[in-house]
Amino acid sequence: MFVLALAGCSGLIRDQASTETYRILKQGNTAARRTADVELARAALPGGIFQLAAFSAAYPDHRGFKELHAEALCQYAVAFVFDDWEDASLGGRRDEATRLAARLDGLLGACIDANLALLPRTWRPAYGTDAWTGLVAAADRKHAPQLLWIASAEAVRIALEPLRGLAKLGSVIGMLERVTTLSPGFHDADGELLLATLYAGRSRFLGGPDGSAQYAAARRVLGARALLVDVMQARGLAVAKQDRAGFEAALGRVLATDVTCCPELRLANELARIKARRYLAAVDQLIPKS
Repeated sequence: MFVLALAGCSGLIRDQASTETYRILKQGNTAARRTADVELARAALPGGIFQLAAFSAAYPDHRGFKELHAEALCQYAVAFVFDDWEDASLGGRRDEATRLAARLDGLLGACIDANLALLPRTWRPAYGTDAWTGLVAAADRKHAPQLLWIASAEAVRIALEPLRGLAKLGSVIGMLERVTTLSPGFHDADGELLLATLYAGRSRFLGGPDGSAQYAAARRVLGARALLVDVMQARGLAVAKQDRAGFEAALGRVLATDVTCCPELRLANELARIKARRYLAAVDQLIPKS
């Protein structure tokens, strides 16, 4: 009995430790959103990925650590390494862009694998087949985080290789439409913003919705001070419409905004300002003068 009691106590302590650790890590995410130093956030994330992998291994029955690990992998690839690739690509640094594209391929694959592992077991073998469409259509709200990150990773792959990735565009849009239906505004309206940008790009060549409704939905969720909405709308809709005046005006307003007013959005707004400067510098590529 004493041994059994000790075993039960050990399990309780272990559960309490995992719960407290998870709570602290979630609070760390909140604190990171308030940082003004983009490079600090960028440098900290790789170490956090390894740390979360270690916690996932130490507490294999705690799903929360696996979710945080999958999210961190995807955020690093989509928010930082893709951003570096875009900067090199628009800046004409071809060798650097090629190197970063190769690195992204591995990171995006890891992002997708980590999220597939969180979905029901029957989903993994269906990925990339016609059966996947049916599973997405039948998904419920608990599947929204994984679908969002898988769609985000695949959208980056389309950006890297538009011609090869075009065949996946319908699947990516389908996932994002399902996410925004199941969980509107989830994860800072990332689904709405990405879906809007994909709609806008597609409308330029194929017609259909231009993303205006999704940009408006993201604005309602995030509020007027979320600069990423303005930046993504300029990059997506203004470029699709070749509206140079609207593009420059929107990004100019972003750069003129006082980002200290919204501490809870500080990191996202600093990232938005970096993108705004990049896009303004590349305006002749994105919207050539007629």
